[in-house]
Amino acid sequence: MPRKSLLTVPLDASKSQTLQDQLALGLKKRIQSGALAAGEPLPSSRELATELGIARNTVIAAYDRLIGEGYLEARPRSGLFVVEGLCTRPAPLAGGAASKPVRSAAIRPNRLAGEIPFRQGRPDVRLFPIESWARTHSRLLRTQGRSLLSYLPARMLGLPALQESLARYLRESRGVHCRAGQIAITSGSQQALYLLAHVLAGPGTRSLIEDPGYGLARRAFESTPTALVSVPIDLQGAVVPADLKPTAAVYLTPSRQFPTGVSMPVARRMQWIGFAARTKAWIIEDDYDSEFRYGHAPLPSLQSLDPNGRVIYVGTMSKILFPALRIGYAVLPEELIADFSAIREAVDDHGPVLDQLTLSEFITTGDFYRHVKRCRKAYAERQEAFLTAARSERLPLDFPHTDGGMNLTGLFTNGINDADASRALLEAGIDVPPLSRYASKAKPNGLMFGFSAHSPTVIRAGLRRVAEVLASLG
Repeated sequence: MPRKSLLTVPLDASKSQTLQDQLALGLKKRIQSGALAAGEPLPSSRELATELGIARNTVIAAYDRLIGEGYLEARPRSGLFVVEGLCTRPAPLAGGAASKPVRSAAIRPNRLAGEIPFRQGRPDVRLFPIESWARTHSRLLRTQGRSLLSYLPARMLGLPALQESLARYLRESRGVHCRAGQIAITSGSQQALYLLAHVLAGPGTRSLIEDPGYGLARRAFESTPTALVSVPIDLQGAVVPADLKPTAAVYLTPSRQFPTGVSMPVARRMQWIGFAARTKAWIIEDDYDSEFRYGHAPLPSLQSLDPNGRVIYVGTMSKILFPALRIGYAVLPEELIADFSAIREAVDDHGPVLDQLTLSEFITTGDFYRHVKRCRKAYAERQEAFLTAARSERLPLDFPHTDGGMNLTGLFTNGINDADASRALLEAGIDVPPLSRYASKAKPNGLMFGFSAHSPTVIRAGLRRVAEVLASLG
C-alpha cells in the first residue's frame, strides 16, 4: 500500500505550541477524521522529517506519543501503522436525546515493591524511570527551590503549570473538552470523588452508583445525605434506569467497568448522556486505567461525547506512574468550579507543589508518553502470559473481558463460592478478592486478579498454586 504525503499537516514554528505537539495533534486529527485509515502505513521518521523540513527527533517524539496513546503501532520489519479498529466519534444527539437501546507449595510473595500475587490495580513501579524523574526533581529544586519550599498563594485547583500540561494531554489523548482552569488537582482520585460527592449530593437528592462497583466511591457518597441507588451491570456496562426522576449524581466507570471489566459501547454511553440531560444529573466518569488497552484503539471518553457538559471527568496518576505520588484530578464544568474550590479550601489550599511541577515537566518533555508506551507493552505481555497460563492450568474461571486494564475478572464455571475461594487463596499467600465484595444487591460470583505488577514467571507460578487451591475446593 503506498504511503500518503503528510505535507497537509500544518506546522507553524511561530506558534507557542511546539512542533512536536502540532505534529502529534495534526496526525491524530487525520486519523480521527479517517484521512489516515485504520491499518494504513506511515512514512519512517526520517522520510517524514525530510518531507516536513523538521528535525527527525521531533517526528520520533510525535510518533512515540501516538503509539503510547494507542493510535499507532509498530510492526516488526514492516514499519509504523494506524491501529486497526479505531472508534470514531458519533455526532451529538439533537436536543440531548438518547439513542435507542442496542438489544504444590505456597508461592513466595513478590518482595519487590511489597507486592504479592495477585493484588488488583497495582502498577509495576520497577518500570518507572526513577533517574529521569529524579533529574527533573533536582533541577527544579536547584533553579526554583526557595520559591517552592515556602507557603504559596492559595492554589485550590492546583499549580497552573500542571493544569496546562494535563489539559493538553487530556484534550489530545482522551478528547476531553477543557481549558486548564477547569482542572482541579487533588490528592489522588479518591479525594476528587469525596469532594465531588459533597458538592453534588445534598439532602433530599438521589445518586446512582454501579453495582457491583468501586467500594470507595460508594463510601464517598455514603458520607453524604443523598439516597444512594444501585445500578445493575450487564454486558454493555451500567444499565440506564427507565425512570427519569431528578438525579444529583451518577458514578460510572465506562471505559473499563470496575470490577467486571466491561467496556461500555458508544450507544450505551449516548443513552447515559441523554439520561443526564433529562434528569439534570451530573455524571462522574472515573477513567482510572484507560491508558492500558491492548490490541484495540482507545475508546472515546464519555465526557468527549457529551454536547451538554454534564460529565465530570476524573483520573489518577497513581496507576500510570506510581501510587506514592498521590496526584489525581477532576475536569470540572464551569458552573461547579466555585463550589468545588470552596470545599477544597476546607481540606487544604494546595497539594505538594514540587511533585506537581515535576509531573508537569515529566509530561511536557515526553517522558510520560514514553513511560506509558513501555508499560502498555509490558502489561500486554503479562496479560497474555496470564491468559495462557489460566488455560494451561484449566482454571474453573471464564475471563470474558480482556481488551485492556490492569486486572482480569474471572467468573466461576463450577459453582465454587467466591468468598470461600478468596479466603483459601489468601491463606496460600495469594491476594485475590471475590467479586461479591464489590456488590450491594448484585450477586456476582468470581475472582479479580491483578497481573500488571508481576513478571510472567511469577504469574505462571501463582496460577499453578491457584489451580491447586481451587481444585482442593472443587
